[in-house]
Amino acid sequence: MGIGRRAALGVLGGGLLATTLLRSGRTRLQPGLVELAFDAAPGIGTVLGRRVPMWLYGGRFPGPLLELAEGQTLRLHFSNRLPQPTNLHFHGMHIPPTGRADNVYIQIPPGERFTYEFTPGPGTAGTYWYHPHCHELVARQMWFGLAGPIVVRGPLDAMPELAAADERLVLLRDVALEGEGLAAFTVGDWHKGKEGPHLLANGEYEPEWRMRSGTARLRLVNVANARHLRLALSDRRPMFLIALDGQFLERPVDLEELLLAPAQRAEILVPFEDGRPIELLAPHYNRGAPTPRLRNRFVLRMRPPPGASPLPLPRRLATLPGLDPAAARVVRRIDLSMFLVNGRRYRYERVDIRGRLGDLERWRVRNLGTMDHPFHLHTWPFQIHRRNGRAPAFRAWRDTVALRPGEEVELLVPFRDFAGRTLFHCHIAEHADRGMMGTIEILPDGGYLDPPPPPICFAPRGDLVPRLP
Repeated sequence: MGIGRRAALGVLGGGLLATTLLRSGRTRLQPGLVELAFDAAPGIGTVLGRRVPMWLYGGRFPGPLLELAEGQTLRLHFSNRLPQPTNLHFHGMHIPPTGRADNVYIQIPPGERFTYEFTPGPGTAGTYWYHPHCHELVARQMWFGLAGPIVVRGPLDAMPELAAADERLVLLRDVALEGEGLAAFTVGDWHKGKEGPHLLANGEYEPEWRMRSGTARLRLVNVANARHLRLALSDRRPMFLIALDGQFLERPVDLEELLLAPAQRAEILVPFEDGRPIELLAPHYNRGAPTPRLRNRFVLRMRPPPGASPLPLPRRLATLPGLDPAAARVVRRIDLSMFLVNGRRYRYERVDIRGRLGDLERWRVRNLGTMDHPFHLHTWPFQIHRRNGRAPAFRAWRDTVALRPGEEVELLVPFRDFAGRTLFHCHIAEHADRGMMGTIEILPDGGYLDPPPPPICFAPRGDLVPRLP
């Protein structure tokens, strides 16, 4: 089954839906508050029909859905039962990078607990995800199972054209099995990024879903370490893009193919017109590195209900402000090359970029390497002004942008709402762990500097992997 609004969910007040947590999880409801608890712990998952030792959130693979509405507060009591430090990053969310919100400098040692708390504001409805962000441990912890979805709901979700669609979350990642479990890391994996030959949708291989409407709304999330996903429908009918990286577009955009780099999200509408099953495919994509070809015939298959007819498309979605590049206070150049940003490896004690709250900046990001690099900025969404000198076909807020070798993108980055220190990096997890990352600090009015954060969780000696008990 897909992770749908009517499947495996418990009902909250006002019609909002949230995950029913398993094992160590619990949900407590108060007005304006979603409070729950789960852990990261060794466990057993099912991968390709085999019971496999993994590291799991709340005993699940993928992890529990975190669902709330704009203006609601999430209070998450998180326990670390892993044999190494960990933490949580709420990828793509426009929330503070400090305190108990999206603070990647928090280190939670084995056996300890930490309470995260934040409130997504107006205009932040969308699809996000959470994963560990302890430096040098991210790639291994993600590969062994740690990732989960986040959905923030807002007024546009009540639009009849969207509310009547069959909504499904689709977390996509590849796997490789070896011996009794998931394949261990090799030296080559740290250079190109770890990939496997099987692509899973919500932990399942080639699932078939019986749909309940004439239109599917798929919330696609690429939680793979390194695999870029080229997605298309089996009969080449258009799919209608309505959101990218968690943010609604101004209107639907029809596409025949969609490239989803690691960490990116996209929401698409798929119309069913003839009653025949439709398959979501992942044709091969050359990202400039040796990539094991997928053995999947398809990613997932959708069977529409008898006599289904598609819903009308929304004519308008969000209203996105245009950003004026001439108003940019600072123009920066950021060069990406293997394990380096602007020629330097990441150092936690170094601040690479200092900016000012309220400013608009223009960043020229170049890929000087020989393979694709997905560039991710925490906390502050940006708009693409130009790619290789050309304006994009449509306006969108982004938090991750994929660059082919030799490409340059110009980003317009407004530093709104939150001051603080956080990160920007390549979202091939192995590359970030190897140092392809930098620190950004946005100062409030007056330029007050917080004390430097403590080191984030550098890897302990030895390469711990899940084992069967």
